[in-house]
Amino acid sequence: MAANSQDRRRFLSRCTIGLLSVITALLAAPVVAYVVAPLRRRASKQGEMVEIGPLAELPLGKWLLLPIDVVLQNGWEEVRERHSIYVRRTGDKPAEVSVLSPLCPHLGCPVGWVPDDGKFKCPCHGGIFSTDGSHVSGPPPRALDPLQFEVRNGHLWVRWEDFKIGVANRVPVRV
Repeated sequence: MAANSQDRRRFLSRCTIGLLSVITALLAAPVVAYVVAPLRRRASKQGEMVEIGPLAELPLGKWLLLPIDVVLQNGWEEVRERHSIYVRRTGDKPAEVSVLSPLCPHLGCPVGWVPDDGKFKCPCHGGIFSTDGSHVSGPPPRALDPLQFEVRNGHLWVRWEDFKIGVANRVPVRV
């Protein structure tokens, strides 16, 4: 009977240890994911190029709104900002790629692509931009701002840049 009791105790002890190990792993997984997540993001210091992805994966002739992470250095602190960019590929050569900022140069509102009309439209004050981003009508003082990009080994790299709003000339703003 004593041997049976010890086998039972050993079994229950191992089950308890196993259950506690599973609970610990389940509680630790979100913490590990939180700590590791910044390492997996595509981010850059302001002014550096950010990899968007393979150029061949972008659909031909369609504007695509894609996210881009920018890291700002504020003293010793790094602050991540998520922006968006419009990308269109009309061919496989770098000259056949367009990258635009989605911010209206009037007041900085996010501009939407309306495929049925083939135009970009600003919801704030009715600014309208053509397929290539040039100003068509409304209060915006200039066209949508193009962003610098490169194609490296078949991958698209983009440099995010903020521009002064409400002025006719394209003036870069350093944050």
